[in-house]
Amino acid sequence: MRKLLLPFSFIYWIGVTFRNWFFDIKIFRTLYVGVPVVSVGNISSGGSGKTPFVEMLIRRFSESRKVAVVSRGYKRKSSGQVVVSDGTGIRAQAEHAGDEPSQIAQKFPGIIVIADTLRVRGAQKAIDLGAEVILLDDGFQHRSLGRISNIAVATAEELLKGDLLLPAGNRREPLASLRRADLIAISSCTGKEEFERAQGVIAGFRKPVVGLQISVSALRDAATGKEIERRSVVQKKAVLFSGIGNPKSFERTVQELGIVILDYKVFPDHHWYNEHDVHAIMENPAGRRVDLFLTTEKDFMRLRGHSGMFSAINLPVLIVEIEQRILFGNEIIDSLMQRIG
Repeated sequence: MRKLLLPFSFIYWIGVTFRNWFFDIKIFRTLYVGVPVVSVGNISSGGSGKTPFVEMLIRRFSESRKVAVVSRGYKRKSSGQVVVSDGTGIRAQAEHAGDEPSQIAQKFPGIIVIADTLRVRGAQKAIDLGAEVILLDDGFQHRSLGRISNIAVATAEELLKGDLLLPAGNRREPLASLRRADLIAISSCTGKEEFERAQGVIAGFRKPVVGLQISVSALRDAATGKEIERRSVVQKKAVLFSGIGNPKSFERTVQELGIVILDYKVFPDHHWYNEHDVHAIMENPAGRRVDLFLTTEKDFMRLRGHSGMFSAINLPVLIVEIEQRILFGNEIIDSLMQRIG
């Protein structure tokens, strides 16, 4: 049915092309702030593995610099600028911050996190709070803020299968826009063979490429925050729920843990849960015994006000925390670190 929207994708392509051209010929201005900015973004809407890649960069940069993350805070229940964390403590609730900025602020309490629709303004606020390097989250299309490095993240599946532009497909920009990247990160690789095939699709762009693989970093009890042994969940029967850009990726990750999936409740990307949703999640699939519920870190940020309802059925809700591992190209990331200092 989405292919019926192809005429609108052509109109969208015209708009994207002219906008990028206006930046290229300096009609639209790009402003540089006083500290290095590293942008991490993608050319498709949702599900590229961008956030865990940003978290990996936070860990590396935080060893020597005061780090700030500037994000739009997609689908947050606020507008304008929100200081999510000033580097000394969290200053905004998830509803006002957005799920991704809130997750990052919770995991990295020492960094600055700003949600702002105007990225230049958000970067300037981060500098006022002491930022020495800024990670611009989801910044590939937001060219008004200058950056020292422009990183694009795309899944191996996306590159191999291809896609159409919005609204007929999920692409924000044509594949050729990756030429604008300084570095391309191919995420969600199943191994060397898939990485090399995906790399072949973009070989003509002659860009440095790294290969990433998603892995589970921890299973955490939502009620207590305690980490759970992975072997304790093998062969357990579970209900999954998520509102993320790539729900199939989450399902594959859970299956790799050896968990038996009885049901999977899929919600729209960045969905804010209410009591009705929680009741729908807790519905027993076909009367079968359920041992636990599983969700993602981002979803838990949007569930926190209602998570106590799960205690009524005395079953654990586990949060699956993930990370990006570098399979290929670690030296490219090291080179980026050295260039920024």
